Amino acid sequence: MIVSKKLKQQILIPALLIIAVFVLGGVKILQYIKSPDVLFLADRAEAQWIKYDSEFQLKAVTAGLLKCEFRYGFNADKAVDNARISVQALKQFKVVIDGVVIFASASEFDNWKQINDIVVPFTVNAGPHEINIIVTSKNSHPAVIAYSDTLPIWTNSGWLASIDGKNWQPAVPASQIKEAAVSREFPAAVDALIKTMPYLAVVFVMVFIISLLGSLHGDKVPQLSKWWTEPPYVRLVLLVLWAVLAANNMFKIKYWVGYDIMEHIEYIAFIVAKGSLPLASDGWEMIQPPLNYILSVPIFYALMIKKLELPWIVQTLRIIPIICGLLQIEIVYRAARLVFAQRKDMQIIAIVTGSLLPMHTYMCQVVGNEPLAGCFISLLVLFFLSLVMPGQKEYGPGFFVLMGFVWGLALLSKMTAVLLAPVLIIAVLVHARAVQKPLMSAVTSTITVFGFSILTAGWYYLRNYIEFGNPIPFVDMYLSGAKQWWQDPSYRTWSQVLSFGQSLSYPVYAGVKGFWDGLYSTLWLDGFNSGLITFLYRPPWNENFMAAGALLALLPSVFILTGVVVAGLNKTAIYRNAAILSLGTIALFLAAMMDFYISFPSYCIPKASYTLGLLPCYAILTAAGAESFLRNRIVRSVAMAAFACWGVAAYTAYFVVGFQR
Repeated sequence: MIVSKKLKQQILIPALLIIAVFVLGGVKILQYIKSPDVLFLADRAEAQWIKYDSEFQLKAVTAGLLKCEFRYGFNADKAVDNARISVQALKQFKVVIDGVVIFASASEFDNWKQINDIVVPFTVNAGPHEINIIVTSKNSHPAVIAYSDTLPIWTNSGWLASIDGKNWQPAVPASQIKEAAVSREFPAAVDALIKTMPYLAVVFVMVFIISLLGSLHGDKVPQLSKWWTEPPYVRLVLLVLWAVLAANNMFKIKYWVGYDIMEHIEYIAFIVAKGSLPLASDGWEMIQPPLNYILSVPIFYALMIKKLELPWIVQTLRIIPIICGLLQIEIVYRAARLVFAQRKDMQIIAIVTGSLLPMHTYMCQVVGNEPLAGCFISLLVLFFLSLVMPGQKEYGPGFFVLMGFVWGLALLSKMTAVLLAPVLIIAVLVHARAVQKPLMSAVTSTITVFGFSILTAGWYYLRNYIEFGNPIPFVDMYLSGAKQWWQDPSYRTWSQVLSFGQSLSYPVYAGVKGFWDGLYSTLWLDGFNSGLITFLYRPPWNENFMAAGALLALLPSVFILTGVVVAGLNKTAIYRNAAILSLGTIALFLAAMMDFYISFPSYCIPKASYTLGLLPCYAILTAAGAESFLRNRIVRSVAMAAFACWGVAAYTAYFVVGFQR
């Protein structure tokens, strides 16, 4: 009876989580199916969605209508009466057979998801025929899928397409997304790895020998190993190295480098000029919460009074993201010490990962609100970890007050912090159970956190609700902006959701091909060129080391995936709760990103920088997965040498050598 009761307690929370995931997932899928705003194209009935074969454009396209005509010649083996053709198009269309218009869709664009079962109003005689489908789309590429059980018609690459009615070329499957032409102007990953190999080979051999000697001699070389076997010293070295990199780069990188950089500056300038906070409708980045910009105002104002030019002002403002980057390294160190208290080697792997992860490095070199939000979210993750680790003390009300205050600051930095709500609730429940407190205690602690976060940040979200009827008007503002412009690919397909591989060949702008390439290329390198969209204007990174990082990062990626497996299977690991929490938090953020990716079909959506605050989670999973490679001294030495090569390349890639022209 007691065993049964304990078993029920153990499976209750996982069961509830699984049910919640399936329910929310089902609701989302229904929304994708029904909403005309979700442009998802799925092939069916052996037919493909097809489109005009055009080059991939990185620049935004002005809102408007586009027209494309699709043509196909077919032969009927025999005369067919009441022939039927099923057609769906993005978005309006007209069907013509042998010069006769047989169907024209409604003028409203919102009905495009309807599959139209069209009856040909005349006998289709045996012999050659031609079908034309003229598609008109708004703010997307025209595309069509058509198939028939009674006629040899189904859309594929055998059709022709024209955007002017004169020049025709073979249509292409809509799932076929071309890479951006400019991507080939950057080094290929293999070529870059070959060019950097002489330097990395030296690193590999040195670390391999040191690791092997260390495992053979144990404690007999304490003076030699002191600085690379003690986590506090490793953390200190990495803090110094990262600070040197940031100080070196601060005025070498041009002021216009960074995602939406001028819009961020416009936000700060608005506060300085008007003496008040902007509304979400006042500008593109003004949909963001204000804390980062409020902190930037004194620096901006002081430098403006001194009549410094804008480039100098913007470059000086980088001090805030740089400080945030340093603080995140410290937070990762403390998380590693907490989670891997008995394993110095795993602590070091976690610290190195969190300090040198390229997403963290390149995002914290330029002005933006991600570093500040990332700093507060990382601190919250540290709080969560302290709640779920076995053997932790019982925390009093002050701890939860502090947690609520930090969460409020995170919410004032970026709205993505709201995603932490379910993680927070689960962490508090796990803690209450671990210290054998009743459920009511967990409820009280949760209310305390939510209450103080509302006291800290609620005024901003209340203001949004009063002004726009929505406390988080981001989606509404985004849709409003999207009515003025759109970006390739302009729709989603299964290949964009499931495919991966481009980031291992030509990693810069690999994200145009799909979600996972976008995530990988922006996590392990500056895959979207810091928001710059031409070859001529780009950050002054050391591109061979950066591109080589796409392949070198396969090892830490394997560590992370192994960490995922360890989190699920290794029930004896003391860090299991931390690994599960890290995995769940990352999965939650990725699910939100995937939802946004499907709902808004712009190529630039899948950026790992949205998970910058989860730096401790990446570090913990990497270290947890690396443990399996540390048991055999030869495997360990090879793994650590290869890991060191990744770390050196990740650091070198973003250390600017000369001033950017």
